[in-house]
Amino acid sequence: MNIKLKIFFTFILLLTITQFVNAEWVWTKKASLPFGCKRDRAVSFSINGFGYLGTGLDSANMVRTDFWKYDTLTDSWSQVADFPGTARRDAVAFVIDSFAYVGTGIDDSSAWGTIMSDFYRYDASLNNWIQIDSMGSGLSYGVFKAASFSVGGKGYVSTGRVWGAPVSETWMYDPGIDTWTQKMNFPMFGGRNGAVAFAIGTKAYLTTGSDDNYFFNDLWEYDATLDAWSQKQNFPGTARIASVAFTLDTIAFVGTGSDGGYTNDFWYYNPNSNQWNYANQFPGDARRGASVFTLYNYGYLACGKSAFGTKRDLWQLAYKAQEPPNSVQQFSFAKTFSVYPNIVSVNSFIQLNEIPEGNFELKIFDSSGKLIDKTSTDKKNIFMSGDIFKTSGEYFIQLKSSNRNLYSPIKKIMVL
Repeated sequence: MNIKLKIFFTFILLLTITQFVNAEWVWTKKASLPFGCKRDRAVSFSINGFGYLGTGLDSANMVRTDFWKYDTLTDSWSQVADFPGTARRDAVAFVIDSFAYVGTGIDDSSAWGTIMSDFYRYDASLNNWIQIDSMGSGLSYGVFKAASFSVGGKGYVSTGRVWGAPVSETWMYDPGIDTWTQKMNFPMFGGRNGAVAFAIGTKAYLTTGSDDNYFFNDLWEYDATLDAWSQKQNFPGTARIASVAFTLDTIAFVGTGSDGGYTNDFWYYNPNSNQWNYANQFPGDARRGASVFTLYNYGYLACGKSAFGTKRDLWQLAYKAQEPPNSVQQFSFAKTFSVYPNIVSVNSFIQLNEIPEGNFELKIFDSSGKLIDKTSTDKKNIFMSGDIFKTSGEYFIQLKSSNRNLYSPIKKIMVL
């Protein structure tokens, strides 16, 4: 076969495969942050059905303390209480129950600023911050460019950079006693900074990042019960730093970042099979230092820095062509759908009433927007087992039509 013809057929085959794979996951552009709010190396999280983003570097390379809230139903941003600590970049954030925790970082755009160890808890219901125990419980140094996650009601901060050198330390925060405890170090020699982490079930995972010489694409699983690390299947993209990671259902997405240039590829990981698959190319500018959060089983990516400068855009990742939860259509039916009681204790039963005729999928989300249970029903009234609500906090319930992209209004349940 002619070499040019062979290359042509190879290109067509690759294009067909790419289009087939890309059809599973769809990015949609959403409302950008307000003018003047471009942001790089910020922190982000989701609580009570809203996404939050704050701190980081603005387009003038100045560190900031402002915080912003994203509402999926109105596709809009509004400003909330400023982060009360020193302005900073490359901090970390994690969520435990209905509270967010933000801390560490560095207070300058250069590497010669003050490295922070202080931490603050954000209460979204009161829109206020309170200072908690500093990471390291009195050690003389902080950390920046660390990775963070929460597992089993505890928060963790691992790896990062301290005074010109990557570190391997892992620290656990217990909100019940407001205390940090050092855990097993990340096992790679030379430390790691600029890595990303995610949690699925009772395990956490840390991937990508760099030491002082190389970028990495290895993946490590942390078992909090055993306080032990074990290596898993490598991230299949290029080795990189300053990427993003988030979870939808029981799979994790990792993408963007810098491998020497800016990247926009996304891959997803299934811990049950220990396998990675290609998801798609992020359609916005390739970038590093972006921020992510999840709401109602949709992923959101915002901001970061590209070859064209600091960004303020927001994008939503959805599976196939499912209708986003802020569709106007969601209010066109199921207005009488109700939940009783809507204030219950842990492991209590609840009743769902006035479900419209037809087949519906019932989804339950926790306060971070993570899908924790789903079931199908064609009944008008149903009881739900109380073992779904294993911990106190806020939960959200929504119906979706099985044969149309229609959503009910979201119902909130408070579990005491």
